[in-house]
Amino acid sequence: MDVPWAFEGHGSAWVESPLQFLSAVEAYAAHGLSTQGCILLRQDSAGLGDVHAALRGLFPATPPAALARRPTRPKTADFNWVIGDAFSGQVQRSLLRAPRCRLVLVDDGLAVRHLLRLLVSPTAQPVLRARVRRTPSRLALGAAAGHVLRRAVEEGRLTVFTMLPLPEDLLAAASTAGIRVMRHDFPLLRSLPRYDHPVEHRVVLGTALVNDGLVRAPEYLGWVDRQLAEGPVAYHPHRREDPRVLERLAADPRVRLVRDGLPVELSLRGLGPRHTVRSLPSTALVSLRLLVRGAGIGVDGVPEHWWTDLASPGLREELAVTTALVNDEEHTGGA
Repeated sequence: MDVPWAFEGHGSAWVESPLQFLSAVEAYAAHGLSTQGCILLRQDSAGLGDVHAALRGLFPATPPAALARRPTRPKTADFNWVIGDAFSGQVQRSLLRAPRCRLVLVDDGLAVRHLLRLLVSPTAQPVLRARVRRTPSRLALGAAAGHVLRRAVEEGRLTVFTMLPLPEDLLAAASTAGIRVMRHDFPLLRSLPRYDHPVEHRVVLGTALVNDGLVRAPEYLGWVDRQLAEGPVAYHPHRREDPRVLERLAADPRVRLVRDGLPVELSLRGLGPRHTVRSLPSTALVSLRLLVRGAGIGVDGVPEHWWTDLASPGLREELAVTTALVNDEEHTGGA
């Protein structure tokens, strides 16, 4: 494939989560973005340094990384800046002071879909998360960042690099606006040596919904108990899992807690036909559908009575979209 301009020359990346980091490395590896640059890892995002070390052990050409408190904005226009979260306040403040360089936006959950909707809207929209509290200062920053990003679109300087399936109408609108959208299926991760398969046939991924006060703990633990009724499981906690949930599961002999600190895109990519993976709505399962070969992967939706008053309609709709992305297509392994 021809290497598009967005992945030529030199550049750097700013990432705040494991998925953003893995997506940035895929962009480097698949499309020639110079590895002479450095990936800046948000230092207060737990475990990012360990994820970088683990990936570098498997793929020595992984770009170097450094922990940082904030993004280092590009100094010249001849620069490729990879960004994992265009809704981040730190990123948006850096965008306002950066030269008109080339921007590459990589995955941060479903946020890329929301961002594209905002950028292709016929009326200028502030770049704000769907669920953010709209204070005057946040609106002002989001509006200014939106102006910068739309100018990059108009000048042909913005690429979106994503593993997410996108609606045809959104892809068409993005193309018409001048946004280059590039799909990938984690070719680098799929090419790496695999970790050992879990001995359990059933894998359950944890969730942050309880810890965030969005889903009631008893209902979630009841769901886990129903998974355990079908046999022992390897349970991969979410990096923000509720400690009460983990304490309960640690005492259950049917559960093996996997505390390796790695994103499942790394640790579970070697699953095969004898494995099944279950979870509440999680973008990680969208990733796994692209990575594994033949494993049964499915999401269980969240019943209405599980939600707390903190769970907004927008959040519930977003998680319903995630459920559909995983369950609406038959999983055949790979892309």
